[in-house]
Amino acid sequence: MEDLGNLKEKILSYSLESSEMATSGYKRILVQVCGQTGHGKSSFINSLIYALHGGTFKVKASEATATGSQGGHTRQRKSYHLTDAITLVDNRGFGKADNCEKEEAYAQLGNLQPLDEEVVWQNSFKERMKAITEAERNSNDLLLPVFIYSVQCGMGSKSKKEMKEFLKNAQKLTGFLPIIILTKRYLGDVGTLERQFKEIGMERIFPVENYTSEDHIKTPEKDKTFLSILHEALDLVKFRGDAASSFGTPEEEHRKRVQMVLNIAHMNEMERDKEKNKNEWDKEQEEKKKEKDCRSM
Repeated sequence: MEDLGNLKEKILSYSLESSEMATSGYKRILVQVCGQTGHGKSSFINSLIYALHGGTFKVKASEATATGSQGGHTRQRKSYHLTDAITLVDNRGFGKADNCEKEEAYAQLGNLQPLDEEVVWQNSFKERMKAITEAERNSNDLLLPVFIYSVQCGMGSKSKKEMKEFLKNAQKLTGFLPIIILTKRYLGDVGTLERQFKEIGMERIFPVENYTSEDHIKTPEKDKTFLSILHEALDLVKFRGDAASSFGTPEEEHRKRVQMVLNIAHMNEMERDKEKNKNEWDKEQEEKKKEKDCRSM
């Protein structure tokens, strides 16, 4: 692991200006922190800020402890300026992880929701389509997904399959394979969880113990862990910049993201209609059977 001072200097002095990405029109990196509610997204952001800038520990991003579809403290897609080149984004977490919530998570990851405004779950395809197509184009932002997952939760076979689908879609939306952060590393089987994430194709996986209001005494190893995550993120950007031809122009990438999220929403809408029609047909058949039974009595 690199020297702590060197890591800080590399992160603080990093600029996109001399990179291929800047030549293509990108001006800042949005580190897109995402995941379910209560897994430690906001605490992770607080830890990154504290590790890099030091000073008195402050809860800049509200720490969530609740779970459930409406749980957690973050209701906005909140941004935090880290350096001139890097902005951290605390995306609203999802709870049930049903199709509606996942669609909103994709809209946030695709930068199709405005920063620093409340995120409202849309249940109507028409409403979602309107919101996405009217989204302001933030074409100067390079999107780097960071997925937060608590070791306490473990991962069953069903959730593993859903996790793979979500993370691969995040890669398609942003052009980057998500960095995986395993929080509360000492409260579960971190080794098994690391292996499970590797099995679904993830490469950069970091177990961490966040700094919190109750436990924020600095240690060099903790700081190095959080700064190494930021350094890895910058290495990913450099790698993609060296192969910048695999990216379209910022405008093209924005259009692709809009189309992808709309396609996902449309497929989910068709699934919901199919299920609704099936339920209505089953109900109709049940009523016919009751009528027939009554006549035969």
